Amino acid sequence: MKIFHSLANKKQSMKHKLFGYMLILAIFLIVFFLAGLFLLGKVTSLKKETYNTLDFQGKVFEQQLNSYCNDLAVMGIQLSENTTHIIEDYINKNGISFKDFNGSKKNIEGIQPKMFDMLNHKLLETDCSGAFIILDATINPGLDNADRSKTGIYLQQSNLDFSDNCILLYRGSAEYSKSLGIMPHRKWRLEFNANTFPNYDELMLNASLPLSTSCRITDIITLPGTSERVMLFTVPIIGSDGTVYGLCGFEISESYFKNIFAQPSNIKRAVFCLNKDSDSLVDAENSFSCGITSGYYLAPKGKFSSKAIGKGLQEYKSDDYSYIGISSDMDLHCGNQKFSVTILMPKQDYIHSARYNALRIALLILLLAIAVISCCNFFSRHYLLPIKEGLKQIHSKEYEGANSNISEIEDLFEFLAEQDHKNEIALVEMETALSQIKDEYNEAQQKISRLAYSRKNEVDPDNYKQFCNGIKNLSPTESLIFNYYLEGKKVKEIMELTGTKESTIRFHNRNIYSKLGVNSLKQLLLYATILKQKKDNEQ
Repeated sequence: MKIFHSLANKKQSMKHKLFGYMLILAIFLIVFFLAGLFLLGKVTSLKKETYNTLDFQGKVFEQQLNSYCNDLAVMGIQLSENTTHIIEDYINKNGISFKDFNGSKKNIEGIQPKMFDMLNHKLLETDCSGAFIILDATINPGLDNADRSKTGIYLQQSNLDFSDNCILLYRGSAEYSKSLGIMPHRKWRLEFNANTFPNYDELMLNASLPLSTSCRITDIITLPGTSERVMLFTVPIIGSDGTVYGLCGFEISESYFKNIFAQPSNIKRAVFCLNKDSDSLVDAENSFSCGITSGYYLAPKGKFSSKAIGKGLQEYKSDDYSYIGISSDMDLHCGNQKFSVTILMPKQDYIHSARYNALRIALLILLLAIAVISCCNFFSRHYLLPIKEGLKQIHSKEYEGANSNISEIEDLFEFLAEQDHKNEIALVEMETALSQIKDEYNEAQQKISRLAYSRKNEVDPDNYKQFCNGIKNLSPTESLIFNYYLEGKKVKEIMELTGTKESTIRFHNRNIYSKLGVNSLKQLLLYATILKQKKDNEQ
């Protein structure tokens, strides 16, 4: 208050007094504004902001993992039940027991085709990189370590482009797979080696009903003979009498994990890790990681140590890498298995963000200071009463030729009069331009008509006639898809609008092309344009 009192009693020009008052008022407003933001939690530290961002990303990642594992569990239980049905149906029809499969080439080769077909279909239906069935039997019991050799089938997707449905045989009968067009993997073997199958003995020992409580995710391993790291989602195969026939399930490869779980994020190089234990990221060999959907990420390697750096953040450091991140435990509903999720960003990116944040705050303060001084200086240049009188004249539009004895007000009057004149000129110019645009639009319409007519002359009359007649023969679904193409929709958009698969759209495309006598979407759209032009001309 003393500042206001001193400013009021001090003899100064109105300009200087107004400048001083506004400067003080602006400073108070800025202080109250920043204090309000701080109290409302709108102004947070970089650590807190980073924690909130990573925590949100982690919850989304966990939700996606849980949903995915639930889907795998449903498909795995179906696979187990279908396999049990195939085994018991074969046993009943041939009057044998499950023990008779051991060492019997006839029985094993007799049952594999049915399991082959079922497993192949299940692989194509499930979001995974591979699927397998292992039976607790071997075709060669006389070999060394035969008790560790297990018959079965292991199919893999050949690449991450799952739309081509190309399958490879990693384990199982190569002769039958070739008859189905499924080629053996370059590291193919006839049977599984239980010693290399992760947690095999433990999984078989703990197999029990109900199947929903016996689903397990194995440790991460490198597939024998390959460089591909995988986790296996397993479900026991249990007969109606309680006999454990073996294991089945799905493969989640590291490449597949990186592809399907890539997350949308505003952190340019965010890293999302699933750790096969209840601890945070300790050893990258025991975790799968993925990055963001648009860009690359710095995949963690080696062993890490962690330390708290405040606000819930941890620094994860190895010999070659340093990250800032958070970690949380999660339950994937796979028995009593424990997992954890770690969300990371490279430490150098965090440091860059800190520097950018500091620069942004400094720049904001500078801009506020410039804005305050500029505003105060601008308003202090004017007198209050002359402005009020000038506003009255402006309101009544009596400013042209008026004399206020104040150069600033007179300049404003002159400016307004000049603007009125410019507005009148601009209005005339806009009307002229609008007229020209209308003329150009009409000319363009005429060119389009001539172009459609010229294209019509290029079209074979018989083909065009077949096209017009064929429209009447389209089924309701084909007519719907045909109209979507006329509206410029793409295949993916039509899939979403109709709720059908891409293969179904392709099937309808073939029928549409056949009935309309066209060979491509381009030809279809050309004929449709000519037909529309003809109808417009008739109207």
